[in-house]
Amino acid sequence: MTTTGANGLKDCVEGVVVRIDSHFPLVEYAGRKYRCTLRKKLKRGPRDTTHKICVGDRVLFLPPAHEQDICPIEEVLPRKTQLTRKAARHEGMSQALVANVDRLIVVVSAVAPELNPRLIDRVLVAGENGKLECVICVNKMDLVPRGKIEPLVAYYPAIGYKLIFTSALTGEGLDGFRDALKDKSSVIAGPSGVGKSTLLNAIQPGLKLTTREVSEVTGKGKHVTAFVQLIPLDFGGYVVDTPGIREFGLWDVTKSDLQDLFREMAPYIGQCKFHDCTHTHEPRCAVKAAVEEGKIPRLRHESYCAIFTSL
Repeated sequence: MTTTGANGLKDCVEGVVVRIDSHFPLVEYAGRKYRCTLRKKLKRGPRDTTHKICVGDRVLFLPPAHEQDICPIEEVLPRKTQLTRKAARHEGMSQALVANVDRLIVVVSAVAPELNPRLIDRVLVAGENGKLECVICVNKMDLVPRGKIEPLVAYYPAIGYKLIFTSALTGEGLDGFRDALKDKSSVIAGPSGVGKSTLLNAIQPGLKLTTREVSEVTGKGKHVTAFVQLIPLDFGGYVVDTPGIREFGLWDVTKSDLQDLFREMAPYIGQCKFHDCTHTHEPRCAVKAAVEEGKIPRLRHESYCAIFTSL
């Protein structure tokens, strides 16, 4: 279907970026994939981002005159959702990991590497900020008794986050993991070595994503997924597997924004003594009182304070 964009572009069609390889977006349209490139005007876009385009972006591009031609992308359409973080190697810049998906599934492991609730909370904040529905998956449950792990994460369902315990080795929780992906477009994010690719291989035989063990020297995962791509699932839906993260720097989140991204704080906002209360140290703070009364999980408030300080 021929589309006219916001800039009055004619003869363009609308496609979806399904992979970015060597800076050339691969765009799917009408069941076919086209190798594309950004027009110079788009490459000159915002200077605070390392990538002007990401997987999941909806774009307008000119179909090729000849089958082997590289197609010019004329316009990147507004994003409905996105997952963005600070660029790891570029100070003061952002990196958009994926756009226009429905759901973020934060995958961590019970051990090897060790479960880190603070990292979970940082990724959840980014998901909330990007208007994504968020789910938490704790993998490698075959390696540790559940009673040791549950106290670290058991409060998430109470504040509205779906929590799944899985083991790609034994099959525990794979039905729930599959259901979380079914008929949705999802992005999976989490540290290296937690088993993101292994889980996807387990629920879709034949996918054959590359996997690798955790380093015995550092105890941390090794990066395996080298690029981001949109993967269709046989049972319905699409998933984006992202490279593993060791740190997750928040982008476009201010200190004043943060209280709105911790959903359990919502009932108490505006009830503090001071209208500009930060909920970290002030007296007669309604949020702190809720923590003391057990209405807000203490570990979550500690995460909030740590993130607030880092911002």
